[in-house]
Amino acid sequence: MKKEEFPIRLHEARLMMGYSMDKLAEETGGIITKQSISRYEKGIMRPKRDALEALAKALNISGEYFEGTNLKIDIPMLRTTSDGKLSEDELQAIEAKLSFWAEQYLAKEKEAGFPTLFKNPIKGRKVSTLEDAIRAANLLREKWHCGDGPIASILRLLERKGIMILSASLPDNVFGMSTWADKKHPLIILDFNPEKSSVEKLRFTALHELAHLLLQFPEESQFKLEKRCDFFACFFLLPKQAFIEELGSNKRETITLEEMIDIKELYGQSLAASIIAARDYDIITTEYKRAWYSKYIEPNPREIGNGHYAFPETIGKEKRVDSLMKNIRIERARECQ
Repeated sequence: MKKEEFPIRLHEARLMMGYSMDKLAEETGGIITKQSISRYEKGIMRPKRDALEALAKALNISGEYFEGTNLKIDIPMLRTTSDGKLSEDELQAIEAKLSFWAEQYLAKEKEAGFPTLFKNPIKGRKVSTLEDAIRAANLLREKWHCGDGPIASILRLLERKGIMILSASLPDNVFGMSTWADKKHPLIILDFNPEKSSVEKLRFTALHELAHLLLQFPEESQFKLEKRCDFFACFFLLPKQAFIEELGSNKRETITLEEMIDIKELYGQSLAASIIAARDYDIITTEYKRAWYSKYIEPNPREIGNGHYAFPETIGKEKRVDSLMKNIRIERARECQ
């Protein structure tokens, strides 16, 4: 680990636990003072072995976390999925946050007998073209037994399939990121700030990140990698056959705003993404898509007043694991009486 990473790792671990410097000092049993913690986080000094052990115990984390050897987070993938919009300091902070959270989460799952097991059902699937993305999205729906109708909660589906999701504050121009821990645990980071992401945006972003995790993207393509991830997210949310059935035809000269709002409220996909999908599915022409987008999306990019997906998108697996852990500890306490 680079020497300067320790302050970042300590700072992020303290924040993840919700501790002030005073609280962390208290949790060490007075072994470490608030002033020392402040100096550690500023990089002015480093703790000795006994102080490091006290910090690890107080934060319920392994000593290896501070050395960056507990879980290997794929930093290059974080850099890719943030589209190069994060500084190295920001990347280090997010890597530390993920490393801390994933270690605690996986340890709890193991103790609760509820481990995360992940298998990529479309491993090796390559996406170069729009048609590749349609096939990949349809295949994943088939493998995950989703049918071709609306999916109530994308986040709960991903959690159920073994993908760990962390809610975290991200820079203004980054909505989500994805990576791997120890090359076998898929992680998605989402910013749940309602001022930044609508429910529809959150669902789309989660699936965009899923594409990064599951698919392969050959360099030879007319589309950039991020665009191909967008294709997949859009086509998974609203399959072609379902869209055609909703519209009543595989070719339309016009589509009303009211029709698209109804589809938005049913499938949880934004108007913008859906009208683009209608063009990509060859239901409407590119010219009509441009006119529709110019009339309804450009003046109101957040689609305020134009419907919303009512089903809440939440993450819940960690809560269930915590409840199991609570029951286990209660039973252990009873056995000791």
